[in-house]
Amino acid sequence: MSIQRSPPHKYSGSQPDLSKLREEALLNVSDRKRKMPECSCDFEDKFSQLQQNLIASINVTLEKQNKNIQSALDLLRDDLKGFRQEMRDIKDKIQNLTIEHTKINNEIRDLKSSNTINNNKIDSVTKSASEMQSTIKDLSEQLQVKEQQGRLNNLEIAGVPIRKGENLINIVHNIATKIGFPLTSSDIDYVHRVRRFTSNKSNSDGQASGESSQDSSTIPNIIIRFTQRKRKSEMLAAVRARRELTSADAGLDGASKPIFINDHLTPQNKLLFRQARLLGKEKDYKFIWLSDCKILMRKSDDSKVIHISNIQDLAKIK
Repeated sequence: MSIQRSPPHKYSGSQPDLSKLREEALLNVSDRKRKMPECSCDFEDKFSQLQQNLIASINVTLEKQNKNIQSALDLLRDDLKGFRQEMRDIKDKIQNLTIEHTKINNEIRDLKSSNTINNNKIDSVTKSASEMQSTIKDLSEQLQVKEQQGRLNNLEIAGVPIRKGENLINIVHNIATKIGFPLTSSDIDYVHRVRRFTSNKSNSDGQASGESSQDSSTIPNIIIRFTQRKRKSEMLAAVRARRELTSADAGLDGASKPIFINDHLTPQNKLLFRQARLLGKEKDYKFIWLSDCKILMRKSDDSKVIHISNIQDLAKIK
């Protein structure tokens, strides 16, 4: 196989001509330099124009942005100004509220102090009123006792019909004779009727015009006052021994009606005696009676005697 040599170089010889190569290179470079200025100038103009357009666009955009920012800042400044005004108004309102709150607190403190003073006064008045009520109650009870003591010498006759021109002393003597009690004129201090008229017609002197209009609950009772309590008690004992007296026993004409003789009680004690009898009957008490104007009760023959002196004593009836 034959070996071929590489194709011959255009620069034949053992060494190339360097001077020629240098000239060709310079020539080529010179040619390029001649062509470059035309392209470079056009590019620079376009680039400069583009740069100017870009700068102008950026400036326009920046100007718009500046205007928008300025407008936003103006609005923000106005809002901030309004907010500051609102804050000042709120601050003023808070100050006014604080002043008002302080004023109210002072008023509340004054009211509390006044309320405390008033409460103390009320407590004092309540205490005084309670003490006064207690005193009034005590005085009332004392007055009741004294009023009842003033009637210890009295007997009360109920159910005796009224007669025009009646003689009460003769009626009392007739009753005393009927029960076998030796009554003398010196035994009696006075005799009178207690006015108890309600709806019945009466004449000018307070006496009923006729017997037919009289009712046992409205007939004025006869009060006999004895000069000695002992004589009163003796006559009352004779009355209780006789029992069941009538108007005929008093020497009165007409239909016979029952009459009753007992101690002369105060209105309060009469009511108390009535309540005691009703309650005693309900509780099966065997004995309920009066002794020297005292209300006494006993449930059976061997039970303890109960003294009823006021409304609270009714609780003893069991």
